[in-house]
Amino acid sequence: MELHEEAAEHLGPEFDTTRLACRAAVAKSPALHYLAHYSSGVFDFGVDALADPPPVPGALPGGTRREELKRLGRHLAFQVTALDRVLQEVRTGRLIRTVLHTGEGALFCDSVVPAEHVVGLVLDHAGAGPMFGHPAVDEADRAVAELATALRSELSLGSLNPGGWETFGDAVPVSGAGAREPHVSAGEGRLAECAAAARAEDLHVVAHVAGGEVLAMVDHLADPSLGPYFKEISVDARRRFYLGFLRELGGLTTRLNRAVRPVVGGLLARAVLDVEMGAIYCYRLGPGEYVAGVTIDQSRVGEADGRMSALAERLASHAP
Repeated sequence: MELHEEAAEHLGPEFDTTRLACRAAVAKSPALHYLAHYSSGVFDFGVDALADPPPVPGALPGGTRREELKRLGRHLAFQVTALDRVLQEVRTGRLIRTVLHTGEGALFCDSVVPAEHVVGLVLDHAGAGPMFGHPAVDEADRAVAELATALRSELSLGSLNPGGWETFGDAVPVSGAGAREPHVSAGEGRLAECAAAARAEDLHVVAHVAGGEVLAMVDHLADPSLGPYFKEISVDARRRFYLGFLRELGGLTTRLNRAVRPVVGGLLARAVLDVEMGAIYCYRLGPGEYVAGVTIDQSRVGEADGRMSALAERLASHAP
């Protein structure tokens, strides 16, 4: 496979090992079509397996797909930085991984350290498949996560387990807490389905949002097993934050969709905001309607994503 590489003029030898690691990641993973490195939102270099890509419809004059991807990555790096500041309020750590998944591809932005990001892309993945568990998307997602972890190791820093991939599939004891009645913050919409999907073992908050309103929201945040996660913030404070943030997710994903769609293609159907302690999920059901979820356990980020994917599929196939 022939790889194309582009580097910014400011790049020096201090980036050599990083460039080699990024090149190796693309060469190793056929699903990973594009990979770029950004420092404080500035493009450093990119590696891709795009063979003479045609101009993107609606792109800037003279724009190529690579140039559009470079701009998109810069935009995403700035968006991630802004979102990171917002999410600090809930005391779950930095935003370490962002997934924007459309019907035609997926974009990943993983943090190495604050202000240093790697952006990866999988394009034109074959078949509709599930939103979580799609072979090409998961392969590219894992590749970017492993790269971010490898780059952290160069700085003698440990893994943040982005995506929960390092612990995905590990056995977890089911305490029976999922059978307990969850706390209900909003009780309309698809309340029964949300309550059935939420559990204390992994998916701690589930909400159904439509027309800019949270119609249903349930959680297991007060479960005794989650006590260690509430040393810096109360259950009620975190619950209030999620109620407001999940309501605003629709507007956020709409803005991100405007940036992603011209380059990646398709509507944004799945978004993941992966923080050091868990993740926030958004699955589109229709215009202005989506289900959102939260886990606060980083080791269970993948499992919670799978439960959200299954819930979205059930709701989409049994629309009222």
